[in-house]
Amino acid sequence: MEGTFRRYPIGIQSFERLRNDNCVYIDKTALIYQLTHTDKVYFLSRPRRFGKSIFLSMLRAYYDIAQKEKFRKRFEGLWIGGQPTPLQGKYQILYLDFSRVGGIGALDRNFDDYCSGALNNFALIYEPYYYPGFEKDMKEQFGSANKLNFLDWQAHNTGAALYLIIDEYDNFTNVVLNEQGNEVYHALTHASGFYREVFKKFKGMFERIFMTG
Repeated sequence: MEGTFRRYPIGIQSFERLRNDNCVYIDKTALIYQLTHTDKVYFLSRPRRFGKSIFLSMLRAYYDIAQKEKFRKRFEGLWIGGQPTPLQGKYQILYLDFSRVGGIGALDRNFDDYCSGALNNFALIYEPYYYPGFEKDMKEQFGSANKLNFLDWQAHNTGAALYLIIDEYDNFTNVVLNEQGNEVYHALTHASGFYREVFKKFKGMFERIFMTG
C-alpha cells in the first residue's frame, strides 16, 4: 500500500538518517535501559557488518545533550521512546572512529591529528555549554594530549558529564600487526606507546565509555 513501503538501510550507519528516511529498523533501544542500570564502561566485540556502528549512532542520539530536543522525533514508536531513563540527553559525547586514522606511516602523528580534529569538533558542538571562545581556546591547544587535559579541566569546572564512544578501536592496530609484525604492535600498545598513553587519559575523564571493535 502507498505510504507503507520501508527500505532496508543498506550502507547506512547513521541512526538519525535511518529514522528520518523511514528505513527498516530492528528495535534494540531496550538495551539502553540495561546499559543505564549496569556498568559504566563497555567493550563490544563483534564481526564486521554486525551493526556496531549503527548501534553507537543510536547511543549517541539518545545520550547527547546537544540532541536532547530531538528525542521524541528520533525515538517515537521505539521501546525506549515510551520509557526514557534519567540519563537521556545528559552527556556531552566525544565520538571517535579509529578506522579514520590515516595510514601506518607516521602513525602517531596521524592518530594525534585525528583525535585533535575530533576534539576541535567537540568544542564547536558544545561551546554553548561552556563559555564564548571555548572552541577557539580548544583549537589553540597543541596536540590531542593537551586538548584532552583542557577538556578535562573545563568539564570539571562546569560539572559537565562526558561520554566517550569509540568505534573500530582496534582498526589501525590490526593493520600494524598484520603489516609490520608483533614487535611494532607491542611497542604501540604497551609500556609507553602512544596508544596506551591516550587510553590512560581516557580512564579518569569520562563518566561512561563504550567501545566496539
